[in-house]
Amino acid sequence: MTQPNIQTPQPTPVPAKGKIKTIDSLKTFVVAAVIMGPFSLPLLWRNPRFKWPLKVAGSVIVLVSTWFFLRFAGQLAEHQLKQFEALKAQIEQARQQQ
Repeated sequence: MTQPNIQTPQPTPVPAKGKIKTIDSLKTFVVAAVIMGPFSLPLLWRNPRFKWPLKVAGSVIVLVSTWFFLRFAGQLAEHQLKQFEALKAQIEQARQQQ
């Protein structure tokens, strides 16, 4: 009777010391924070290289910058709405003069 050919799973290779996974790099977090805002915070908090104070500071920076961006976007939308209303009034005035 022959024994079945059982292959043992190979261990996952450990990255060389100093070698950083792409998902754990600072560059990846910064790009994600710029594109996705607070949705990038899990990348910061799962990263073992960053200590707790840096994670808190990074979270505060991302949240505050997101708040300023949303505030700016709201003011920009409000300004655009006022311009559209002024343009609409000018068009109505031009139609009444005809």
